[in-house]
Amino acid sequence: MWNSDMSSRTFQVTVAALLLLPMMVDAQVSDRVYRRTGVHNANQVRTVFGNWGVIGQPSSGGPRGAWKNDNNGYLGDVSPIVGAEVNWQGKIFQSVVSVPVNRPGTADTDPSSGKYWTFEPQDGYFNANKEKVAMSTDAESWPPSWPDKLTDPVDPGWRGSWNGYFGKRINADQESYFVLDDNNDERWNFAARNTKGVSFKPDSLNPLRNGLALEMRVRGMQWSQFLAKDNIFWLYEITNTGTTDYNKAVFGMLVGTYVGVTGTDDSPREYDDDWSFYDVQTNLTYTGDFPRSNARNPLWVGPVGMVGYAFLESPGNPYDGIDNDGDSDTTGFSGGAVKFNQTSFDSVTINAGMQIVLINQDFSRTVYNVTAVDSQLVTTRGLSLYIRPGITRLVEGNVLRDVSTGNTFINPNAYDGVDNDFDGLIDENSFVHYRQVKRTNTVPPKTLIDVLRPVRYINYATGAGTNPQSMIDEKRTDRFDNDQDWVLGTDDVGRDGIDGTGDGGEGDGVPTSGIDAFGNDTGLPGEPNIDKTDVSESDQIGLTSFYYFTPASNVFFNLDSTLWQNLAPGFFSVPETIVENRPEGGQDGDFFYGSGYFPLLAGTTERFSLALVYGGGKGGGIEEDITDLLKNKQTVQKIYNSNYQFPQPPDKPTLTAVPGDKQVTLYWDRKAEATVDPVLKVRDFEGYRIYRSTDPDFSDIFTITDATGSPQGYRPLAQFDLKNSVSGYFRADDELFQGSSGFSFYLGGNSGLSHSYVDRGVENGRRYYYALVAYDRGDELIGIFPSENTKIIRVSSSGEVTKDVNTVIVVPNAKVAGYERPEDAIPLDVQTRYGTGSVLYRILDETKLTGHSYRVTFLDTQVDRVDNNGNGLIDAADSSEYLRQTTQYFVYDENEIIEDFFAQDTALVKLNHKHIIRSSVVVRTSNGVILSPTSYNLDTTRGEIRGAAPGAMPTDAKYSISYTYYPIHGSPYIKSSPFVAETNDAEDFDGLTLMFENQWDIVLIDSLSRWRGTNAYVFNFVPFEYYDDLGVLIALGYARPADYDIVFSNTVVDTSYEDPVLFTPAVPVNFRIFNRTEKRFVKFLFGESVFDGKLGAIEELVLVEPDSNGTLRYTWDIFFINKFGESVDVVYDLKTGDTLQLRTSKPFREGDTLRLAPALPRVNAVQAAKDLGRVRVVPNPYVAASAHESPLPPGVTVGRLRRVDFTRLPARSKVHIYTARGEHVISLQHDGDIEDGTISWNLKSKENLDIAFGVYFYVVESDAGTQTGKMAIIK
Repeated sequence: MWNSDMSSRTFQVTVAALLLLPMMVDAQVSDRVYRRTGVHNANQVRTVFGNWGVIGQPSSGGPRGAWKNDNNGYLGDVSPIVGAEVNWQGKIFQSVVSVPVNRPGTADTDPSSGKYWTFEPQDGYFNANKEKVAMSTDAESWPPSWPDKLTDPVDPGWRGSWNGYFGKRINADQESYFVLDDNNDERWNFAARNTKGVSFKPDSLNPLRNGLALEMRVRGMQWSQFLAKDNIFWLYEITNTGTTDYNKAVFGMLVGTYVGVTGTDDSPREYDDDWSFYDVQTNLTYTGDFPRSNARNPLWVGPVGMVGYAFLESPGNPYDGIDNDGDSDTTGFSGGAVKFNQTSFDSVTINAGMQIVLINQDFSRTVYNVTAVDSQLVTTRGLSLYIRPGITRLVEGNVLRDVSTGNTFINPNAYDGVDNDFDGLIDENSFVHYRQVKRTNTVPPKTLIDVLRPVRYINYATGAGTNPQSMIDEKRTDRFDNDQDWVLGTDDVGRDGIDGTGDGGEGDGVPTSGIDAFGNDTGLPGEPNIDKTDVSESDQIGLTSFYYFTPASNVFFNLDSTLWQNLAPGFFSVPETIVENRPEGGQDGDFFYGSGYFPLLAGTTERFSLALVYGGGKGGGIEEDITDLLKNKQTVQKIYNSNYQFPQPPDKPTLTAVPGDKQVTLYWDRKAEATVDPVLKVRDFEGYRIYRSTDPDFSDIFTITDATGSPQGYRPLAQFDLKNSVSGYFRADDELFQGSSGFSFYLGGNSGLSHSYVDRGVENGRRYYYALVAYDRGDELIGIFPSENTKIIRVSSSGEVTKDVNTVIVVPNAKVAGYERPEDAIPLDVQTRYGTGSVLYRILDETKLTGHSYRVTFLDTQVDRVDNNGNGLIDAADSSEYLRQTTQYFVYDENEIIEDFFAQDTALVKLNHKHIIRSSVVVRTSNGVILSPTSYNLDTTRGEIRGAAPGAMPTDAKYSISYTYYPIHGSPYIKSSPFVAETNDAEDFDGLTLMFENQWDIVLIDSLSRWRGTNAYVFNFVPFEYYDDLGVLIALGYARPADYDIVFSNTVVDTSYEDPVLFTPAVPVNFRIFNRTEKRFVKFLFGESVFDGKLGAIEELVLVEPDSNGTLRYTWDIFFINKFGESVDVVYDLKTGDTLQLRTSKPFREGDTLRLAPALPRVNAVQAAKDLGRVRVVPNPYVAASAHESPLPPGVTVGRLRRVDFTRLPARSKVHIYTARGEHVISLQHDGDIEDGTISWNLKSKENLDIAFGVYFYVVESDAGTQTGKMAIIK
């Protein structure tokens, strides 16, 4: 008996998984009440989607498969469909599960209640307080914890982290994630609801489970990189969570074509002139508009392109013994398997002594020797047969011919899921596994593709190809790196997919799968390039059918047998409008495409994926449109082939905007600069770009074109890049240059980085959309184009705005009357001081000022416990760090912080601040009782707290915590620091930033260094150097950051240091040298020219001082000469009262303490009264509409929001508006915010009616006084 490890493991996986199923089923509930909506808009493709499985719906929720413009929709609906054949208690039926799509056709609903018998979304995968699908770019849409990650032993539930394909990290620039199941599809679960009287129960362990017990996990992925900007990916994972094996299953997609749709308005009828076809070579179906014009839709903008549906990943069949996808040839891991040949599909007579192969229920194989018995019963999986040696003839998957028409077709037994010829292979097919043949289902059929491409198979009789680690029947649950592409240096990151968490498998030198040793899915992704994260480790069966139908209503979701036939493999229909593979007209038609059949066993997961690909619309004809579409398909294929890994831009910076009077201040953090690209494994950050637009889509700045004149890039308002060897335009290789149609990317001009920007080119009252994107440098050597962050601002049809961390919406306006901004550029107060530089503070954001006082301190190279130069030595052990160069600064908030929080038992709760001073912490219960520190664990660095043991801090119990903290902790960003690549500015905190003028060079300060008493010799003060007669350096001192006094006396007070290396004797002298900075006298060498023990001309002092280890080292060299024009014989008799003061510039160091206490903004009442005369109405007159008004949301054609602004108003003022006849129209109230002196009026009365055109008067009442004025509303 042959029993592979792979097959036995399959059985173990199934059994082990079944033990977990009750917990899996009970965990989450699906229902239509959990439906949520999302919008993907990370690149040129923007589409609404629902977590009930439909792309392009709800139609009122946003753009519908739109490209380049939100109103340019290309699809009505795209949705998955899953079917399985069930043999239940002797009755065979096909159940096909769809999603509740809103489209023409007959819905699959309960006739009595109207309940959808479809997939519905599960609870727990979104924020229950929001009406949004969980999106990677919107942390507020995430659930408190993820139900499918609760089994993570290191971080149960992944609180506060994204649930990504590769783990906690966000892989694409924008991702979505949701989960559905088919528990609501009750047609076959109750006898009265189906024609066969079946009461099917898919899960013997859970009698309440309905449907087929299928669970579907869906991910959307978008990249903003130039080459991927016209695509969006959708990944589907379908798991059989029940206990029933399905030997024949099929996955498919239903596509509702609609090139020219905008929102919910179907009145232009742009759906009736579309055409669809497919490219069987590339597994791409596509749709275009036949007249290539959507003129009937008044909201359509620009030319019409095409949309394609790229079928990327298909389900695998790891049980049939056949290399369905042919990758054993491309990888070289065939295990000795041979290929099919022309005779492989000939019929075979079974003779005595022959070996046949029997397939067991667990798909293991047994080799059986046929005996001479005349009639013997043999059983293989799904088939029992009496064999008569010498008589019985068997054949499978061979070509048959219709004698009436002469047409050839494949033996139907190639699709029954049974090994009909007892060779151990299931459903071998001459048109699939020998010749790649695809034909239409027309009469006569047309051949779409016919290529000789035989694949390999396992010969179970000889054992050829039976190695379970080969790529013949590979699968994504076998815990093998089948294609051997796991890389030790980059992929050994542990089961959670994230480096540095210390989880299981991290750093152990072997691939760690997301499947455990018992075959159970851990719920974690595993390491890259093995099993769940490696798409090539699935024996994919590919695209097997295409069914086109018209009109669009000709689909019946309530007829499972019809849907099953629509997805039947081996059939490819051709629309009647297609002649010679090209359209001759358009119509209202939609299509299915499918992949099947394959086994979907209990506890197993299969996958499929597609990408929406856009192209065309650049001029020329349909051929040019298709060519452009296929070019974009190549990018999609590359991303898929790389396991959905694509070089990413740096992490998004967090952008903050401060509106001002005719200006907007922007500032941001440095997060992007430390990013390591997860694919390239290098830090490739290069710079920042700022974009400004008056359109949330930034379409008005989408003006940078390629060589064809087609817009491909956005025009930046400002750009800052690293000062390095990278600058100018990206130099692509020839292939990349051609692929980009000559488009290039400007990498910057070595301007240096900045982290703030003031835009003074704005108008008060006008809405502006800003985005700050970080970009990388790309890599021309390996053909990778530079990429930058997405810039997402979404305005829904209801006007609700969603934005990302790197985008802001700003309306600049004047402050209130009498507003006084606090002074800035103020020097900090010195508390204690060594450094000779200066520090000033600058106000970035008045709205964030706290009124607190702060203390600034420093660390330097001698005490920072850091190897600053990479020589393996730190602090006192490294002589190069004696200079005490500044390395870090700290800002300490001197005011106590008190905040409330709700505990989550032993789960972490994030506090408002990090870098907390532990000794300052006091935690109190809601009753004011101080909690013992043993009751909680506090991570002071991260600012996170949790109970020390279960029950110590019960879930949702309210606590308060008081503490002090460091807003800035150990920052190296000090201007001109030699330890950081870019240090033009410091970090921001509480609306402030510091401006350092640090004295990095330690040199003599001439203006402060002088003689006191006798004005004696001229001197030179430099670090000591000594060379021998051959120019060889013998001794080297260093510039010690200290001040010195050489104090003279009438008598001998000290003796110079005897140095055996430099041969200097010990000389009694009448002076001492005092290190003022370190408060001690220092040793010195005395080089005399006249040996009298007194200091004279052409004589030298060399200071010798201890390092932090106590070892004496040379520091400064002081050389004395006569004054200019003075005779060399002049000697000064220096005595008591004479002192030489030596003062040096010094960097800030440990021990330096500075303090700042910025004031808050205030209103000057006297000035407010004076400013009343500056109150204005903008615009005045108002003529029909104003440029200051926001554009209408996508899909909205009426109801523009009219607006005028009253500006420079006093705080808490009231504005009363009257008609020319004195009738009161409305009163408006200022909210008291002194940062905004504007009230907007929507030109409606207090009855909420539009006002008439004419002249209106207003009265401003405030504490500062009263002001009147008038305005005109002109038609």
